[in-house]
Amino acid sequence: MNAATHTRTARPSRPTQNQAILVAVDDPVLHPEAMHVAAATGRAIVDTTDPVDIHRHLNRVSAVLLDASTAATITNDRRRDRIFLLGSDPGPPDYHTALSIRAEQAFLLPAQTAELLQALGREDAPVSPGGHNTTVTGVLGVAGGVGVSTIAAALARMRSATHRTVLVDAVPSSGGIDLLVGAEEITGARWPDLGFTRGAVKAEDVLAALPVMDETMFILSGARSPVGDPFELGPGEVTAALTCLAAADGALEVVVDLCPGAIAGEVIPLLGHLIVVVPAEVRAVAAAAERLRHLRGFQVPVSVVLRHRGWSGLDVIEVERILGTPVIAELGTITRLPRAVEMHGLTGTLPRPLVTVGNAITAELRGRG
Repeated sequence: MNAATHTRTARPSRPTQNQAILVAVDDPVLHPEAMHVAAATGRAIVDTTDPVDIHRHLNRVSAVLLDASTAATITNDRRRDRIFLLGSDPGPPDYHTALSIRAEQAFLLPAQTAELLQALGREDAPVSPGGHNTTVTGVLGVAGGVGVSTIAAALARMRSATHRTVLVDAVPSSGGIDLLVGAEEITGARWPDLGFTRGAVKAEDVLAALPVMDETMFILSGARSPVGDPFELGPGEVTAALTCLAAADGALEVVVDLCPGAIAGEVIPLLGHLIVVVPAEVRAVAAAAERLRHLRGFQVPVSVVLRHRGWSGLDVIEVERILGTPVIAELGTITRLPRAVEMHGLTGTLPRPLVTVGNAITAELRGRG
């Protein structure tokens, strides 16, 4: 068996924003007022002042409540509705900050509690299929040699059949994921060419600069230089790139190839979903159990793909029991794939086992959406 899928019934969903309210208020006097108003709506509350968490939730929640202190720590290039800047009564409102973060209105609490409640009580607006909508999925292995890059590349190829998709190489020593997908001869910018940490960069400008395959699959890859290159890919570049891509015009899928380390630690909070590839081997599964306990602290949905390489010491039931997490798919060794990738990259028709895994991941993303 090369691949198997484990499917759970997905809950029905409608294309609306999440019903939660993001409360990002640092002022100790204003914070309880904001929490009181948010609680009065009956909605779930995301309470954080961490800029990374704020950016992760900014475009997924029904409304955002900020104060001037928190607003100064974030940028908002994407959301246009239901951001409310809060200040303490008697004011005056900080309209300059409100404009800088594109707030819909500024309210003074507690004097304008009723007006804020009325604004929060509006029906959630449907998310337009052609509107701002970026999905970021990471793929991470608990050991080397489990095919993480191949799974990420296959998933990106499959998603690009219906959506603009960016495959992001977030592994500093990968040699360039463009080689894996057969895009090394395609002109376009690589990591060293892009100044994500040197100032504001527009997502559409980045997409226009990247190598692109079949018009809809963009590659953000490492580079290979015959001379010494001082560039080193780090967490700052990757997180800045993902924040930039999240502001793209129109729907965009982002698939991130990750490896354990500092970059993954910074990137995971920005993900909408994380796929963890686990070998069906005793030591690897034991390591995965510890890794998953750590990952749960990020509050990012995690799904497991079970990888059979050589001889597997555990079956799927044993792995699920040890990990406490369902296995959504299994992937065995694809005999002819290594030679094919070496010769011409992951091009042409994808092997059926990879398609099966990609379909399982896609179903999981839809079920969690």
